[in-house]
Amino acid sequence: MTGPSPESGAKYADVTIPSLLLARSAERAAEVAFCQKRNGQWLRTNWRDYASLVCRISAALKAAGLRRGDRVAIMGDVSQEWLLADMATICSGAVTVGVYFTSSPEEVDYYLRDSGARIGFVGGEGQLRAFLAGSRAAELGKIVVMDPGWSGTSPANNVTTLTDFIGGISVDAAAALTTEAAVAKASDIATIGYTSGTTGYPKGAILSHTALLAGAHTNITFCPPLATEPQRVAVHLPMSHTVARAQATTKPLITRVVPHFGETSAEFDATIREVKPTFYMAPPRFYQRNAARILSKVQSGSVRLRQNYKHAMRIAKTALAHRQAGREPNPFLEGLFEVCCEKVFRPLLAEVGFDQLTYPYTASAPMPSEVMTLWQLWGLNLKECYGQTEMVGGNLGQMADWSKAGTVGIPVQDPAWETRVLDDGEMIVRGPGLFTGYWNKPTETQSALKDGWLYTGDVVQVQPDGSFKLVDRKKEIINTSGGKSVSPTQIENELRQSPYISEAAVIGEGKKYLTALIEVDATAGMDWARSRDDRVKEYKDLATSEIVTRLIEGEVAKANMRLARVEQIKSFRILPEELSPDTGVMTPTRKKRRKPLMERYKTLIDTLYDDSEEQLIKEQLSPASKSQGASP
Repeated sequence: MTGPSPESGAKYADVTIPSLLLARSAERAAEVAFCQKRNGQWLRTNWRDYASLVCRISAALKAAGLRRGDRVAIMGDVSQEWLLADMATICSGAVTVGVYFTSSPEEVDYYLRDSGARIGFVGGEGQLRAFLAGSRAAELGKIVVMDPGWSGTSPANNVTTLTDFIGGISVDAAAALTTEAAVAKASDIATIGYTSGTTGYPKGAILSHTALLAGAHTNITFCPPLATEPQRVAVHLPMSHTVARAQATTKPLITRVVPHFGETSAEFDATIREVKPTFYMAPPRFYQRNAARILSKVQSGSVRLRQNYKHAMRIAKTALAHRQAGREPNPFLEGLFEVCCEKVFRPLLAEVGFDQLTYPYTASAPMPSEVMTLWQLWGLNLKECYGQTEMVGGNLGQMADWSKAGTVGIPVQDPAWETRVLDDGEMIVRGPGLFTGYWNKPTETQSALKDGWLYTGDVVQVQPDGSFKLVDRKKEIINTSGGKSVSPTQIENELRQSPYISEAAVIGEGKKYLTALIEVDATAGMDWARSRDDRVKEYKDLATSEIVTRLIEGEVAKANMRLARVEQIKSFRILPEELSPDTGVMTPTRKKRRKPLMERYKTLIDTLYDDSEEQLIKEQLSPASKSQGASP
């Protein structure tokens, strides 16, 4: 176990973000608040300077006409500037609207229009173009380019650099924060976090100061040392992501976590090797990719390395089985395992920057059991937890050390939070970290929030030991292994705009990217194909026709142009039969039954993904793994 349960998150019912920043800047003025890598050098900012920068940007926002409750959109790569703009917005009494930095111009325009943003911050040239391509950009009071190296020009009069935006403003940070802390309320809206809906456009989850802070506090419930021990974290997910916001903005206010921002997110692999985080929260895809890198290192290594690895894995499997069986500690076995870690596993973990990682967690998507077990064999005490944007933090987490894969843990040990399971298996949650509704979407709000309970849409089974296992999803949301949440319905609607596509089924749950099964229109598709390919005689021939494949390839490309990068279809297969209620994959009204559909076409779906990484990892858990052999 990681330690005693901390105090309840209910304490944040009367606490605000500016009051916490004020306290930190007074009590820990000279301590490092965050680190940013620039031009090959790590720059450290202490709490005193952090508060000063925040208050100067806040003063500039107010000078630009920003009022309490106004919305400020921020779109950019992971950086200290994103953090400063976020904190300055909140400490102005305004509302941050996070925009993924890979969003398409159409999606950006929707965020700006739906939120009614008054001011925008963009990371650099790419994000600026995305802003200016839409119809809403001209209505913004200012568009501030955060990249300190940006020296471009813009045809829009409302575009300025962050340096020019702040100008020569000088502020007494303590006085400014004291004033803001006196008027801010814990129930004030601090941010709108957009999350994919089952139909139509993304939904903006309304999050208060209390929700952000109490949600972040749930991580302390899972991992109490966060509050008492200094921790390093490398911020890697987009800053509009709930996990990244907690790591960068709120966790440092209530824990001893110090966030580190690399040069760019594209250089994250190098960043994490330099930072050597002690705490890490990431979707399964990050763990799987790094595991494959380590295994590649082993396989390409010397005969001696492979021999040592083989022997160490044999000892590690015995040690892990001993721990997970709940047996009394075996000092001799544990000693052997520690030698394996020191001599074999830890040097391998250093290859990906994990050699000092003490508190690793995974969430956002299902974790393959083989991946989790492999990291545990290598000495990483990896644990799973569960959360949503709508609850900011998580209500479930594995508390026991060396927890077995397959569950997402037990409910948080905090009386302020409640977790229940309905008769149909759906999990519902109540607690201080919940959102208060969807921006401009009262119908969706009423569906998700009932009598103070969040209806998660996830079906669970409670195991004999009290842990929860995810078994199904009531709402149609796909969580990729990279932690992205997307609406398959919206993407399928785009694909169906083609006259040659009558139906599409988007796939990607727990996968690296999205793919699709395509049902070609039986009339338009057959007519087009028969006039060009003599081999197309009946519907099933469409799936093997090269010219039909090229046709659908073009139609998918058109749809991809209208979608954000994370929503784009990377590959597809044409179905060899029409979707029908007779096969159990459609309702009589032609609504897809996703689970039966995925089961029926599993073989076809398997051809859409390269499973080499998964197979490589599975081999490590085999009793007689050839990959562990000593032969060259």
